[in-house]
Amino acid sequence: MGALRTGAVLAAVAAALAVVGLLLVARGGSAPSVEARAPLAVRTSLDRSAVQFGDALTARVDVVVDRDEVDADTLRVSRDLAPLTILSTPSTTKTVSGRLQTVSIRQRVACLTTPCLARSITLPRVHVAAVGRDGGRLTASAGWRHLALGSRVVTGDLAAASPHFAAETEPAGASYRLSPSTAATIVELVAALAAVGAVALIAFELVALARRRLRSASADELDRALRLVREAEKRPAPDRRRALALLARLLRTRDRSLGAAASDLAWSERAPEPQAVDSFVTDVERGLGR
Repeated sequence: MGALRTGAVLAAVAAALAVVGLLLVARGGSAPSVEARAPLAVRTSLDRSAVQFGDALTARVDVVVDRDEVDADTLRVSRDLAPLTILSTPSTTKTVSGRLQTVSIRQRVACLTTPCLARSITLPRVHVAAVGRDGGRLTASAGWRHLALGSRVVTGDLAAASPHFAAETEPAGASYRLSPSTAATIVELVAALAAVGAVALIAFELVALARRRLRSASADELDRALRLVREAEKRPAPDRRRALALLARLLRTRDRSLGAAASDLAWSERAPEPQAVDSFVTDVERGLGR
């Protein structure tokens, strides 16, 4: 019975193979062809699927180009690794196998920014483009797998009332050689003294200006008085007395002795003679440097 059952199984297998052979012959005697590969393809990969904040990892992009259909020199790869931080310049290698050329781009990156505090991140898709042999534009794109992120802070760290820091974060207290209040008082005193000095200087200049104007006016009046005395020499005695009296009043502000002499001559018992008046005026002019 066992031998008969085994023979029946073998016969069934042989029949099935015969049917397959007949079908192949009916379809031309060849197996179904494999679907043709795309002329431009891209793959992405990360050497680690899970990292902690600040861990370095390698991001890799592989682009496969069919050189029979694509101008490999026109290949352009657009990739944005944000929010990852770039740690090195990209390393590019090219390998050729028959009509296929593979361009591999590797770069070290790390997650160091605020988005890296999440549980996972997804990187932007990689886009590649090239010009076909027929002049058309070919494109392809691929996404990255989700990158899982682990926290470096454990529950015990969060529960601590005063976390420990590697360095003191509070700024040191300010110190002064001179207290701010004392410095402010000194500045105020200096400003007050400067203001007083400015007022005094202005007052001094105003007084000096007034004196210069007074001297100028006095000099003009004195010259006029001398001229009147000269003219009065030829006039009656009362005119000579009045002219000498005016001259005496003006001379007192410059030279008391000359003023007294002019007053004595003006009011002398005898009328002042023209010759005496002329001699006195000459002495006054010489004494005043005129």
